[in-house]
Amino acid sequence: MFFKKIFLAALVVVFALHTAIFAQRPAAARPAPRPAPVANSQGGGGISLTPRDMALLVEGLGFPEEVRARLASDGAERKAFAGDIRQMLAVAEEAKAKGLAARPDLALQLELSRAFVISQAYFKRRQDEGASTPEQVVTQAQIDAYVKEPGQDKQFEAFLEDYRKNRPNKDAPISKEQRAELQQHWGRVMVGRRKGVATGVHRERKTELVVMLQQARLLAGAYSKELSPRFKATEAEVGAYISSHPEFDTRESRAKIEALLKRARAGEDFAALAREFSTDPGSRESGGDLGWFGRGVMVKAFEDAAFKLKVGEVSEVFESPFGFHIVKLEERRAQGEAGAGEQVRARHILLRFNSQPRKSGAQPQTPHDEAQSAVEAEKRGRILDEIVARRRVVVPDDYPVELSLTTPAGGGAPAKSIGASAGARGSTMPAAGKAKPRTRAPSAKPKRRPARRSND
Repeated sequence: MFFKKIFLAALVVVFALHTAIFAQRPAAARPAPRPAPVANSQGGGGISLTPRDMALLVEGLGFPEEVRARLASDGAERKAFAGDIRQMLAVAEEAKAKGLAARPDLALQLELSRAFVISQAYFKRRQDEGASTPEQVVTQAQIDAYVKEPGQDKQFEAFLEDYRKNRPNKDAPISKEQRAELQQHWGRVMVGRRKGVATGVHRERKTELVVMLQQARLLAGAYSKELSPRFKATEAEVGAYISSHPEFDTRESRAKIEALLKRARAGEDFAALAREFSTDPGSRESGGDLGWFGRGVMVKAFEDAAFKLKVGEVSEVFESPFGFHIVKLEERRAQGEAGAGEQVRARHILLRFNSQPRKSGAQPQTPHDEAQSAVEAEKRGRILDEIVARRRVVVPDDYPVELSLTTPAGGGAPAKSIGASAGARGSTMPAAGKAKPRTRAPSAKPKRRPARRSND
C-alpha cells in the first residue's frame, strides 16, 4: 500500500520532471548544480567506473526483474548496456567542455534531476526503516512550510515555467487546481531532497552514480542537437553507398516494370500480368485486385496515382516505400452527398525494389532512404566513437548483477520512471542517449497489403 500511495503521489512529479528535464528547451535561469562526484577519475577529466559501480547503477535504476535477469545471464547484454553508458558519459563530458552545463535551461533541469534522484533515494531509505505511508516521510506541514520559505515561490515559478514549455500541450492554460497539485508534488520532492542531503543520502555511491547518469543523459541529449547536422548524409555520400551496395540498386526492377507497363498499355490482360509478375502477396492471386477503397487508406503516392485515373486507364510507373507500381482503375463510385467519400476499385502490379527482404517489423523504406539511414548511422557511430576515445571514459563490459533486489524509493512507478529516463523516449541521442538495456522487438507482425498505410 505504501508503494501504491507513493506512486500516486509522485506520478505528476515524475511526469513533470520527466517532461521538463528531458525536453531540453529554454527555461528560467537557475544556478548550476553541483556535479556528482565520480570515483576513479583519471588525469585530464577522464571517467572510470568499476564493476561495482555498474552493479550499483543497475540496482539504482530500478530495472524490472526480467531485465535484470537478462543482464545477469547474458554477457552480450551487459556489454551492450555498458557501451551505451560509456557513450552517454563521454558525450556528456564533451557537452560540459563546450559549456552546455552553464546554459540556464540545462542548469535548471540538471538541478531538478539531482533533486528527484536524492528525494527518491531518501524515500527508499525511510521505507527500509519502516515507514509505511508517504506522510511518514514528508508531512503535509513540511511541504506547506517549504513552499512558504523566502525565495521558494521564485524557484517554483521557474519549475512551472519549464514544465509549461515542455509539456505535450504547451498552449493549454494551467488551472488553479493543476497549479496547486504541481506545487504539492514539487514541494514533496524538494523536501525529500533536503532531508536526503541532511541525512547523507546524497553522498551514497549509488545515489551519486544515478545523479551522474541522469545529468549525463540531459547533457548528451542537448549536445546531440548541436551534433545532428554532422550526422546528415549528403546526396553524394548516399550515391557512393548505393554504388558499393548492389542490393540498393533499383535500375533492374525499374526496367522490368517499365516493360510491363508497355505490355499492359498494348492491350495485354492486366490481371494476368499481375498474377505472373506482381510481388504483392496480398493481391497477386486475385490479379492485383485491391477491392474498393477511399482516400486515406493507401500510402499517399498510391492514392494520388489511383484517384487521378479514368476508368480503364493504366498509370505511369510510380514509386512508394514498398516498390514500383503500376495501377489500373477498374471502377469509381461516389458515396454520400456531393461526392463525399468517393471510392475507387483498382488493380496494381508491384515490383519490389530488389531481392532483399524487408526487415521484420520495420517500416518500409525506399532503397535510397535505407542507404541514407545507413550512411548516417555510420557517420554517427564514427563521431561518437571519436568522442568516447577523446574523453577517455572507461566502463567495464562485465559486472555483477544482483537479482534479489527491492525496488528503489518511491515504489514501482518511480523506479520505473528512473529506469525509463536513463534511456528516455524522446532523447535525440541515438545510442548515447539510451542507457537502458536493449529489448528485442517482436519477431512477428500482422501482414499488410504493401500499398496500404502502415501504423506500425
